Amino acid sequence: MDGLYRETERPLKLPGEIERALSGFTTSGENYKTASESDVFRYTSSDQTVFLKIQGQTWSPPLSRERNAMVWLADKLSVPEVVAYHRDGDREYLITTAIEGISSENDECHGNKQHLVESLAEALLTIHALPIDDCPIDKTPDALLDEGRRRIDDGIVTEEMVVEVGLSGSPSEALDGLAARRPDLDRPVFTHGDYCLPNIMIHDNDVSGFIDLGYAGSGDPYRDYKAARYSVKRNLGEEWVGPFFEAMGVTLDMQRINWYGEIEAFG
Repeated sequence: MDGLYRETERPLKLPGEIERALSGFTTSGENYKTASESDVFRYTSSDQTVFLKIQGQTWSPPLSRERNAMVWLADKLSVPEVVAYHRDGDREYLITTAIEGISSENDECHGNKQHLVESLAEALLTIHALPIDDCPIDKTPDALLDEGRRRIDDGIVTEEMVVEVGLSGSPSEALDGLAARRPDLDRPVFTHGDYCLPNIMIHDNDVSGFIDLGYAGSGDPYRDYKAARYSVKRNLGEEWVGPFFEAMGVTLDMQRINWYGEIEAFG
């Protein structure tokens, strides 16, 4: 194996602040990168596990947003603790503690799928019940549209990305169409923003916490319904989508689901 994958205390060239925060930790160097644009490395010490995310300028939300969400949620929900954050030019570094358990996408969690979907539904209801009076992150439809316009101006949104979500025309034309049929939102709630099984941790057969909070903020619960519907179908099977939303007490509005799928092209 090359140097990146050997058990070592310094597998990467890191800024001093991040190096100091990882003093006493080791890593195999394995990159746990998933669908996001962050490189993810697991570090362990004699009594603790932490994760280091590294991300350059990309279409994914900046790591500072995830940091801000976790700081706000620290005394409200089981989320990772922020150990350190550093920005060096266009590159960001974020160290967080680990949540006990394993990801709910893991087959080990699927022995009793009825219990699992009920647990996932209960956990989402808990998230949506959080008080949001002082929530600093706005993910309401108007905020999502404003962010989409900024990303178009910055050249991040391409016509290919628009086509991928089933829209047509230029990014600006597609966003104008979404703005014309934006959903009404009378009562925003706190939303995870990417409520899918890989981001929900399970310990002793129950939900133990939540990770990957870069899209979190106050907004429409349908942001989470859209992600949950897709993920339950993908990870557990289409037959479990109905039981999940029955446990939520929700009858889905598919036009609203589709709107939140389409706005994803813009951020």
